[in-house]
Amino acid sequence: MTDSIPAGFTPWYPSSQFMRHLNDLGPFYRRKADNVLGLRVTTAHGNMHGMAHGGFLATFADSALGLVISEDAHVSVVTAQMSVEFLNAVNPGDWLEAHVQIDKQGKRLIYATCRLQVDGRAMLKASAVFAVRHAAVPASDG
Repeated sequence: MTDSIPAGFTPWYPSSQFMRHLNDLGPFYRRKADNVLGLRVTTAHGNMHGMAHGGFLATFADSALGLVISEDAHVSVVTAQMSVEFLNAVNPGDWLEAHVQIDKQGKRLIYATCRLQVDGRAMLKASAVFAVRHAAVPASDG
């Protein structure tokens, strides 16, 4: 298992409390040039079969979608619907990347797709609909 981080990736510190907790399992990284998120999968991300837990993978895809949509569309969003297709097992030591594409953007809803990949191979596909929030984002309590 390698611990190296590919060139161009720098640490990403999620703003959500839940994702910050998951970051403790193994840090997240981001390549700003093309808005790709990545992480080195560890045994701490695993299920009882020794591969990455499906719930973790779905959460990573959801977070990548929310981040990229918010930044590219310059809006605050929440997940309205998401479907996930698990295509291949993700194992400890794998460098996992989240690639997001906005498919359609309206005033109230944004449709997007996230593909989780290892070495260019599709591991998970998530299709999602995000609702645009028109209210101000609540201030953090610190």
